[in-house]
Amino acid sequence: MKIFRNLSACFLLITSCSVISHAGHGSSAPWKACEEKAVNQECSYTTHNKKALGTCQAMNDILMCVRNKPLETLLDKATQQTQSKPANAVKQSVTPLTNL
Repeated sequence: MKIFRNLSACFLLITSCSVISHAGHGSSAPWKACEEKAVNQECSYTTHNKKALGTCQAMNDILMCVRNKPLETLLDKATQQTQSKPANAVKQSVTPLTNL
């Protein structure tokens, strides 16, 4: 009985990982990115704080943006731009509303 239970548990673990990996996309952004584009044309879409870059590919007769570059984290990119300002940049002063 223990052997059957162990084999069943192993089978369920193996198949559950397979199901998760083929669950599909959580959003329609990859399809929307290619709505007005042709096959192999460059495309991009964003989800949460990530930007995906790729090309439009045919999936079941519908074009989908297939990522072919690493995901870019938009938050880190914005932070890097603000940190890379030159040291001699002109600082703007803010006048409090009470002084107006």
